[in-house]
Amino acid sequence: MKTIHCKKNKSTKIISNIGRGYPQDFHVSITSASGEKISGTYCEKRYFWIFPKTPITGKLNDKMQFHRQWINGIYSVSIIPDSDVTVQIN
Repeated sequence: MKTIHCKKNKSTKIISNIGRGYPQDFHVSITSASGEKISGTYCEKRYFWIFPKTPITGKLNDKMQFHRQWINGIYSVSIIPDSDVTVQIN
């Protein structure tokens, strides 16, 4: 399990995989340091080999799952939380 502390309104890369082209699931749990409801945004970036695909963006939840697909040689997920949070990734 990987733990990352993310600051309010700052972009933090929580997943970064380069050079791995096989599928993988990432299970993410987010908790607020102050007990607030989780809010903010995420940006998931995938590449097909070295060619970028359109980023996927959305709203943060306390439990999230991301899936790197086959041949996503470069893959990353960044978040911008609305409060200080702790992220745990399995």
